[in-house]
Amino acid sequence: MQLSEKRNAVNFLGAYILSAFGYEFIFFVMTIYVYEVSQSALKVGIFGALTYFPRLFAAFYGVIVDQHSRSKGFAGVAVIIGLFMIGMSLISDIILIYFVWLLISIFLILIANVRTALMTEIMTKDQYLQGNSFVLMSLNAAKVLAPVLAGAAMVTMGGKTLFYLTGFIYFLAALFCSNIRTAHSGPEKTAGKTMADIKESLHYMKGNFDLKFLTVVGVLWRLFVGLQVALYVVYIKAYLAGTDADYGIFMTVIGVGSILGSMIGPWLVKRASYSAVIFWGMPLHYVSFIFLGLLHNFYTALFVAFLSYTVFYATLVGLHSLRDKATPVAMRGRVYGSVTAVLAPPAIFSMLAGGYLANLFGVEKVFIGAGMSALVSFYLLYLVKGRFASVPSHFTG
Repeated sequence: MQLSEKRNAVNFLGAYILSAFGYEFIFFVMTIYVYEVSQSALKVGIFGALTYFPRLFAAFYGVIVDQHSRSKGFAGVAVIIGLFMIGMSLISDIILIYFVWLLISIFLILIANVRTALMTEIMTKDQYLQGNSFVLMSLNAAKVLAPVLAGAAMVTMGGKTLFYLTGFIYFLAALFCSNIRTAHSGPEKTAGKTMADIKESLHYMKGNFDLKFLTVVGVLWRLFVGLQVALYVVYIKAYLAGTDADYGIFMTVIGVGSILGSMIGPWLVKRASYSAVIFWGMPLHYVSFIFLGLLHNFYTALFVAFLSYTVFYATLVGLHSLRDKATPVAMRGRVYGSVTAVLAPPAIFSMLAGGYLANLFGVEKVFIGAGMSALVSFYLLYLVKGRFASVPSHFTG
């Protein structure tokens, strides 16, 4: 690897880690805040759905990513998010906080899209496994550290200081990203070109079986267990009668398992087919939700969650690497954006329905039902997958 390539990789990873940590940091704090204020699983579900709502328009963000410098876009969006975070410290009305968070979420989805596209631009095709593994490890390292540091900061510095700190983190991410130099330069943007690009990405997704199959897997995952993001705080604090610290420990253990899974993912994919890794990994993750709903012990739940996310992120390395292989470099921004947009409606529905049902029947019953539904739907998908393949793929031979 040449010196310029090493500098690009270092700057990208620095920007990625900082932006990921900034998101996990503030999302953890606000999730606790919303639940403590409302004491309602539905209100937490609404907050989670609000976070995912901008993903409905992710295909448009993807076109923007493909038509402009990805490194400059990353830096610019990071600065905007940092400014919004600082502005959040001046707001006390919960409705206004939700509105500003919605605006922030729009830019968070844009930055998530540009990060993925930029990673594939910086790294060569034979580095996708290692690249996705390292990126997922970095992302989950943020998930490990954020709950611990956010909890400590809430006690020592107070809530408003966290917004200033998050803003500084995003400004620092922008500084790293501004030092990335790539050859990508997108075409001039026009309204007609934007719609044509989105149609092209959807047509490509429809025609590529691997990408189409992975998208359906993602839709089912979001539909049945997308509620986990909003309901873990309810599960720990209401069902297991835990504290804020217990919730922080639970999310930290999930992060540690995710890092371990990201580390073993490349090793696993090299020794088994993509199809085998996905066939066994996703169901094991789904089964863990059934176990969580049956358990009554906090430490046993920690162990199950750790194993679940180790398996899930090992599988996710394979999923992401296969997605990268199946998508041309020039189309990645709009294709990834289109996939994100397709996955958004089931995720939003899952969070709203999950919160509503948890209020009625209990979060543990929702977890059991979600795990069973996801498991059955996944194997039904595998039974019919061959009927929709017109060409050989990683899943059909």
